[in-house]
Amino acid sequence: MRTVAFWLSLILIFMIPWENAITIAGLGTLTRVTGLLVAAFWGVTVIATGKLRKLRLFHLAVYLFVLWNVMSAFWSADVDLTVPRLLTYFQLVGLACILWDLYTTPTALKAGLQAYILGAYVAVGSTVANYLADISVGAMRYAGAGLNANDLALILALGLPVAWHLAVSTGNRKKSDILRLVNYAYIPAALFAILLTASRMGLLITVPAWFFILGTFTRLRLSSRALIFAALIGALFALPPLVPQTSFDRLATTGTSIATGDLGGRGYLWRQGMAAFSEHPLLGIGSGAFRTAIESKAAAHNTFLSVLTEVGMIGFALFVIILAIVVYQARRQPKWDSRLWLTVLLVWAVGVSSLTWEHFKPTWLFLSLVVVSADLSVQRAESRRRSKLPVKTIDLPKGETVEAYDATPSASGAGFGNVDGDKRFPFRYETGRGSQHFPYR
Repeated sequence: MRTVAFWLSLILIFMIPWENAITIAGLGTLTRVTGLLVAAFWGVTVIATGKLRKLRLFHLAVYLFVLWNVMSAFWSADVDLTVPRLLTYFQLVGLACILWDLYTTPTALKAGLQAYILGAYVAVGSTVANYLADISVGAMRYAGAGLNANDLALILALGLPVAWHLAVSTGNRKKSDILRLVNYAYIPAALFAILLTASRMGLLITVPAWFFILGTFTRLRLSSRALIFAALIGALFALPPLVPQTSFDRLATTGTSIATGDLGGRGYLWRQGMAAFSEHPLLGIGSGAFRTAIESKAAAHNTFLSVLTEVGMIGFALFVIILAIVVYQARRQPKWDSRLWLTVLLVWAVGVSSLTWEHFKPTWLFLSLVVVSADLSVQRAESRRRSKLPVKTIDLPKGETVEAYDATPSASGAGFGNVDGDKRFPFRYETGRGSQHFPYR
């Protein structure tokens, strides 16, 4: 049953980059329906097996953050907006628990990341299709999958370091060669779609991804470096003629928009948001109620300001604690994995500074996967440590026994043992050894 739940979760991750593309009347988006199906099946699996992976500090912080959002309903400026937001948060908590419980191996984690890239391809294809059909979302900007152009740009940008990581770290089997090509090809494909969105923020957030890619070129053989570098340069020359001039005209105003502090009208929204926060600094105005509290009746277009205004300093502190835990978990991993996750987090942080993403699935997907990856890194480090312990075999006279602590016959482990009540000593237990021989250090 856990295997079925895992495959259903991969389908869910695959659908996240294009979650708004298909809507079912009376039920919401297809992604929402799929998420509820995954949660229900996983819940049945946990009940049937009686097994649930022990949660970590990250999950406790997430629970407290959501609990505070629930409490904000008692003083919300608009309960009608708060209740739907709370339902969304409940789903996101479920997503975090499902990922933690099911993604317990490096292979599973890699499959989840690959599912995201394949799903992002759907969003790219939808965007290109709209461009070819001249279906714009305003001001000659193009976006597919029913998404806002800026949201789409961030969704695709998050996939850039992930795709490169998967391409470089994929094995040598024939199937892996196909996936490697798919992941390499994602980079120019996503860049093309981001240019079609004409998102100024989208262009900026690709910078950390490019630094990550260039900084890890040394992991490739010299011949591979030359080939990939030539392909990327070729793509950079081939793509611009395909992008409408209106996109470049809008992107060219990035510097001016930043210098004037306008940022597409966001500066005015942020000032209104800070004014609303100053009136309710401790408790906030209620989860999801930002639109009600400001004159413009618009979203915050800044995740951090949105959280601060809606759930006050207490809720914002909990949100910062979640992010601090995730950054710590990213930093403590091996250098290759750490660089990947820190890049993803930087892309996310810059991107959500102009978007309201605290309740979006990609946010909690990647925060959860960072924690999953950190735990896997700890497991690998412990496995390597145990494998390096020197092994010494002792012959036990007939009738003598070894009493083991913190180790089981079903798996290798480390612990303490004693021989006929003699002193305790550390050992490395190996399965498959005869009862008259026991390895120890």
